[in-house]
Amino acid sequence: MTDIPYGRQQIGEDEIAAVVEVLRSDFLTQGPLVERFEEAFARTVGAPYAVACSSGTAALHLAALAAGLGPGDRVLVPAITFVASANAGRFVGAEVAFADIDGDDLTLSPAAAEAVLEQARRAGRPFRALVTVDLAGHPCDMAAFGRLADAYGLIWIADACHALGATWTAPARNQGSSGESASGQASARSQESGSETVAAGSGQAREWRIGEWPRPDFTVFSFHPVKHITTGEGGMVVTHDARRAARVRRLRSHGIVRDPEQFVFREEACEPGGQVNPWYYEVQALGFNYRLTELQSALGLVQLRRLPAFLARRRAIADRYRRELTGHPGIRFPVVRPGCQHAWHLAIVRIDYAGLGTTRGQVMRRLRERGIGTQVHYIPVPMMPFYAGSALMAELPHALGYYREALSLPIFPGMGEAEVARVIEALREVLG
Repeated sequence: MTDIPYGRQQIGEDEIAAVVEVLRSDFLTQGPLVERFEEAFARTVGAPYAVACSSGTAALHLAALAAGLGPGDRVLVPAITFVASANAGRFVGAEVAFADIDGDDLTLSPAAAEAVLEQARRAGRPFRALVTVDLAGHPCDMAAFGRLADAYGLIWIADACHALGATWTAPARNQGSSGESASGQASARSQESGSETVAAGSGQAREWRIGEWPRPDFTVFSFHPVKHITTGEGGMVVTHDARRAARVRRLRSHGIVRDPEQFVFREEACEPGGQVNPWYYEVQALGFNYRLTELQSALGLVQLRRLPAFLARRRAIADRYRRELTGHPGIRFPVVRPGCQHAWHLAIVRIDYAGLGTTRGQVMRRLRERGIGTQVHYIPVPMMPFYAGSALMAELPHALGYYREALSLPIFPGMGEAEVARVIEALREVLG
């Protein structure tokens, strides 16, 4: 047993009261709270459209579906991520390939991604989509991937399941889009959707919330219990395009359409006088039941109000780990890039186990004996049997090197200073 797990939700009396209120109401699902949660979340991340769904995995799947990805398409994914980032492409019948991570901040390497994209283009097998991952809560190089998405004509799905509350700073030339050519594309998208886009060329750098920049076609979030806020299970798809948001909503609920303006079979939908039949609806796409319930939305609304405090506590814990463990032989920390505000979903250290005369398994077991839970995020996806043969690990040296050293330490908002001190002391003791 561990009394300090690597992650834990924080549920208070306000959350419990909100859920009980729903239980006493007329709606357990498909009621008004889902829309309220979506609107509050959209305001939080600075996006015009947010669509709630049943999990982060469902959010990734819905984004891939709404993007129109399918058989014959190729999707590029970082080698280090939770497998759902890659599975979303496979769910829709696309081929998935992998690129290496940056050895410092652990997110997808723009240089490695560009090398794979260019090789594929020259071979006549270009990619159609890119999935980036803000691993552990550190934003990927958004400006660089905006330029790559434009240069290679890619659909961009930003997996921000780790990064609610993170920010990044764009150079002046990247304001509002990923460059001069992207500016026109972002402007066109915003005109189509009715959303606003910050004009390029203001001459000043600007800080963006994850989800706020309009260049990614979709940004997805997760509300699993160990994430920044929880709804038990849950997810959100954020977009700056009204039509894409509508498509995600339709696919979330069986592909059902109830808007008379969108009906295909008008004669069946309406009486001879033109009045719409009150029972009528149409299934216009192969959708899913990926809905979020009223219970989950009530929980999410309260959790969202607590997000600033949750983020502040995570950052304080991460700062203490770095302050007190930096300099220990055999321990190093991933880099936090200038201009990035890390969200600290995970507190990852890299340990030279062999150099310290031990193994990761031994370290984890000895910490567990002291009541401390740790984890590894993640085994490289191409090393999973299902994805065997999709990439050569020799071509992913940073992913493999990171995997051999990674260890996630406990970090969650309810973690007290005495518990943080216990983790630090125990790790020092175990490593020697």
